[in-house]
Amino acid sequence: QITLGRATKDNQIDVDLALEGPAWKISRKQGVIKLKNNGEFFIANEGRRPIYIDGRPVLGGNKWKLNNNSVVEVTL
Repeated sequence: QITLGRATKDNQIDVDLALEGPAWKISRKQGVIKLKNNGEFFIANEGRRPIYIDGRPVLGGNKWKLNNNSVVEVTL
C-alpha cells in the first residue's frame, strides 16, 4: 500500500503532498492506494478534501477503482 498525505515528525507517509503546495490544506493521511488480491488497485480517500480520479471527485470515506493510466489529483 502507498499512503498519500502530509508528513510530520510523528507521521511518516510515502508521498508527501505538502511539498506541492500549502501544507495546512492536506490531511496527514489524505489517501491510501492498495493492491487487492485480484490485481486491481483502489484508492481510499481518508481526508477531508476530495481526491479526483479522472476528473471525478471521490469524497472522504469513499474508495474508487484505479484503471490503467488513471489520473489522480488532490486539489489544494
